Amino acid sequence: MNKFYLTSLVFLMPAVAFAQFTNFKAFIELLLKIIQNIITILFVALAVGIIFGIAMYMLNLDNEKKREELKGYLLWAIIGAVVVVGMWAFVEILTMTLFGAGIGIPFLSTPTN
Repeated sequence: MNKFYLTSLVFLMPAVAFAQFTNFKAFIELLLKIIQNIITILFVALAVGIIFGIAMYMLNLDNEKKREELKGYLLWAIIGAVVVVGMWAFVEILTMTLFGAGIGIPFLSTPTN
């Protein structure tokens, strides 16, 4: 877990170091864009995981034990998808409330001031 924190710190450090915030609103905008990028990456990871789980389920139609194991995997993937969609909705509501921006499909963007 420490490697994850260190990697996250390394990738987020340039955004924080070059931010030069002039006010609190600019800081919140940057923070929301970083969170939106993380949510986008989670969407992609969940899509790949669900597709992988379905493919493994289809490949193991004759193995009942493996199918039961994969059902649990797919259940947690769907729960994860619901959580990520909830996070995305919360961030979009915050963005609309604070900045008046519209709801859109999550995509990777460069955090700028």
